[in-house]
Amino acid sequence: SQYGILLFLPDGPDIATIVHSANEYPPGANITLSCVADSNPAAQFTWLHNGQPVSNSATFSIIASLSDAGTYTCTASNSFTGLTHTATKNIIIYAPLSKPTIVTSNITAVETKDFSLTCQATGQIHAYQWFINGVAPAGSRIQLSPDRRTLTLSRLTRRDNKGPYECEIRNPFYSNRSDTFTLDVAYGPDIATIDHIRDQFTTGINVTLSCVADSNPPAQFTWLQNGKSVNNSASFSIITSLNHIGNYTCIATNSFTGLTRTANKTLMIYAPLSKPTIVTSNITAVETKDFSLTCQATGQIHAYQWFINRVAPAGSRIQLSPDKRTLTVSRLTRRDNKGPYECEIRNPFYSNRSDPFTLDVAYGPDIATIVHSANEYPTGANITLSCVADSNPAAQFTWLQNGQPVSNSATFSIIASLSDAGTYTCTASNLFTGLTRTATKNITIYAPLSKPTIVTSNNTAVETKDFSMTCNATGQIHAYQWFINGVAPDGRRIQLSPDRRTLTLSSLTRFDNIFHP
Repeated sequence: SQYGILLFLPDGPDIATIVHSANEYPPGANITLSCVADSNPAAQFTWLHNGQPVSNSATFSIIASLSDAGTYTCTASNSFTGLTHTATKNIIIYAPLSKPTIVTSNITAVETKDFSLTCQATGQIHAYQWFINGVAPAGSRIQLSPDRRTLTLSRLTRRDNKGPYECEIRNPFYSNRSDTFTLDVAYGPDIATIDHIRDQFTTGINVTLSCVADSNPPAQFTWLQNGKSVNNSASFSIITSLNHIGNYTCIATNSFTGLTRTANKTLMIYAPLSKPTIVTSNITAVETKDFSLTCQATGQIHAYQWFINRVAPAGSRIQLSPDKRTLTVSRLTRRDNKGPYECEIRNPFYSNRSDPFTLDVAYGPDIATIVHSANEYPTGANITLSCVADSNPAAQFTWLQNGQPVSNSATFSIIASLSDAGTYTCTASNLFTGLTRTATKNITIYAPLSKPTIVTSNNTAVETKDFSMTCNATGQIHAYQWFINGVAPDGRRIQLSPDRRTLTLSSLTRFDNIFHP
C-alpha cells in the first residue's frame, strides 16, 4: 500500500551513566551533572543528593557549597518497559584551609632531649608538609609520623635545630602554611667561670665577683662563701675586710635543663702587718753555747727574713728553721755575734721590721789576775788587793785568806799585821756562764826584829882549837850576816854554816882572832 506501518517497540533504559565531570570542587564552582541512558521511549530521570530528590531532569546545575558535597544518584526509568537503572557519583566540596599552628610536645625544648612539633589544623586536609629553614627536612635525627603531621627531632642541639620551622596543609584546591616557629632550645649552663680577678687584695678595696655560664634561658646564680649563701645574682661587690677571706663558690643552675655548674675562687685579704718582736730561747746568751732568736708576730705572714748588721745572715754557724722564723747561732762568741739582729715579716702587700736587737753575750770570767802588788809588807802597812777578770756580766769576786772568806768585792784593803800573812785566793765567778776562775797570792808580814845575841860553842876559846859562835835571835829572819872588825869575814880559817847563822874559827891564834863581831 501507499502507507507503511511503523512498529513501536519500547526498550531500556540501558546502563545509566553520569556524564564525565569532576568529583572535587571548590565552593562557588558551577557544577553540572548530566545523566544518560539509552531508552525508548526516552528515560525519565531523577537525581537524589544523599537520598533526597534534587532534580527530575537529565541535567542540572548547582553553585557549589559545602552542603552540596555527598553522593549523587541518577535514576533512569522507562514506564513502558518498567526498567530502572541508576548511576552514582561522589562529589567533594573543599573549603579554603585555615592557617595551621605548630604545637610542641613539651613547653621547653631541651638540648640532647627529643622534641616533637605537631601541625595543628582543621578542615579537609589531604597532606602535611614540613619545612626547616624553608627546605623539606632531611637527616637521620628527624623523624615524621606516618601521616607526616608530627615532626620529631632527636637529641636536640642549640645550633642545628633552631629552625625556623613551618608546616603546610594541602587539599586538591587549597594550601596554607603556618607562621614560622623558631625553636628556643634550652641548654646549659655550660662551664661556670668566675671572671678573671686577682686572688689577693688589701683591706678596703672594692672587689666585684662575676660569674658567667652560657645558658638558655640565662642561668640562675647563687654565691657561697665558705659554704654559706651570700648572694643570688651573677655579680656582687664587697669592700674587702678580713671577714671576706675564704673560698667563694658560684653555682649556676638552669631549672629547664636541670643542670648545675660550679666554679670556685679563693680570696685572700691582707691587712697591714704589726711590728714583730724578737724573743729569745734563753734569758741570757752564753759564749760557746747555742742561742735562738724567734721572730714573734701575728697576722697574715708569708715569709720571715733575718738581718744581722743589716745583711742577710750567712755562715755555717747560723741556722734557720724551715719557716725561717727562728734563727739559731751555734757556739756564740762575744765579738762576732753581737748583732744587731732584725727580723722582717712579709706578705704580698705589706712588710714590717722589728726594732734592732743587740745580743748581750755572757762570757767569762777569763783568767783571774791579782793586780800587781807586793808580796811582803811590814806590819802597819796599808795593803790593797785587787782582782780582775774579763767577764760579762761583771764577775762576782770572793777573797779567801788561808781558805777563809775575807771579802766579796774585787778590791779590799787591810792594815798589815802578822795575822794577815798567808795565801790569798781571788775567786771570780759568773752565774750566767757557770764559770769560775781563781788566782792566788802569798803575802808575808814582817814585824821588827829583836837584837840578836852571840852564843859560843865553849865557855873558853883555846889557842889552836876551833871555836864556834852562833847568832841567836827570834823573829822572821831571812838572813844572817857576820862582821869581824866591822868587815865581812874572810879567809880559809873562817867557816859559815849553810844558813850562815854559825861562824866557826879553826885553829885559833892569840893574835889573829881577837875581834868584835
